Amino acid sequence: METLTSIHRPSNYDEMSMHQSLLFAESLKDLKNLRSQLYSAAEYFELSYTNDDQKQIVVDTLKDYAIKALVNTVDHLGSVTYKVNDLLDEKVEEVSDTEFRVSCIEQRLRTCQEYIDREGMAQQSSVINTPRYHKRYVLPGKKMILFLFSRCLI
Repeated sequence: METLTSIHRPSNYDEMSMHQSLLFAESLKDLKNLRSQLYSAAEYFELSYTNDDQKQIVVDTLKDYAIKALVNTVDHLGSVTYKVNDLLDEKVEEVSDTEFRVSCIEQRLRTCQEYIDREGMAQQSSVINTPRYHKRYVLPGKKMILFLFSRCLI
């Protein structure tokens, strides 16, 4: 029987995220089911041991079941760990990609700002009226005299 998560392939980021969440939730649900199964098995073997005359067979069966249950639990834990690590790797990669994009945008912004600053300075320097006459103050200890000279060459 197919589960809900295996029927539909995710097509965009939101669906993929939801798909991963469902897979993770199913893994945790399976792990919780293992817990209840182990408790049920422990109760069953306890009753069997107290009521059965062939205690060695019950003990051997319990050992086999416990080993299989332990292996199954470790396998589920490994699966959940793999899914968590995979999800973390994807998120770290997304953050790294986003940081790279932000860095590129910041670099473009700085380049545009530098261009705007240069263009603004060029426009301002062409608008500034340079003085036609050069002012010169002479302070030889007497009164201040202002000399205006003819046009300066710039």
